[in-house]
Amino acid sequence: MTNQPSLRRAGEADLARIMEIERLPGYEMVVGRSSAEFHARALNDPDYAYLVSVDETGAIGGFAILRDLTNIMGNTCLKRIAVADPGKGAGRRLLNDVIAWVFNETTTHRFWLDHIITNDRARRAYEACGLKREGVMREAYALPDGQRVDLALMSLLRPEWAAK
Repeated sequence: MTNQPSLRRAGEADLARIMEIERLPGYEMVVGRSSAEFHARALNDPDYAYLVSVDETGAIGGFAILRDLTNIMGNTCLKRIAVADPGKGAGRRLLNDVIAWVFNETTTHRFWLDHIITNDRARRAYEACGLKREGVMREAYALPDGQRVDLALMSLLRPEWAAK
C-alpha cells in the first residue's frame, strides 16, 4: 500500500515537470498551457502559488496554480490543475488538498475557478469537492484552434468548506 501524496509549494526545479504534465496529449483542449517564461515569473509572484502533489519518493504526480492570493476581496482563483495519470481519482484528491491549503494557509473567503462547459469529468470532480456553479461566461475561452467556448464559473466559500 502506498502513502497518500502530499502537497508542497513548487520551486524552480519543478517547472519542467509541471510543463510536462500540462502538455500531455489532449490537455491542450481542457487544461491550458503557459510558456516557461510565464511560469518562471508567476512562480516568484506573491499573487501566485504553485503547488505540487508528490508521492513518497518525491515524484510529482500533479500540480495546481493559484492566482489572486493578494486579492483584497478574498477571492482566490484556481488557474490550472492537472495530474499525470487522470481518471483514477488523483485529480479529485489533489483538488481537495489544494482547497484545504487555500483555506488553511490564506485568508481567502471565496475559492473560484472556471472550466470549459463541456468538460463533464472536471465538473463532476469540482462538484464532489463542494464547488457550486455560479454561471456561464459566454465564449470566454479561445481554444488552440481559435474556436470560442463557454466557461462555467464555480466557487466554494469558506463557510461552506468549514461546514464539510
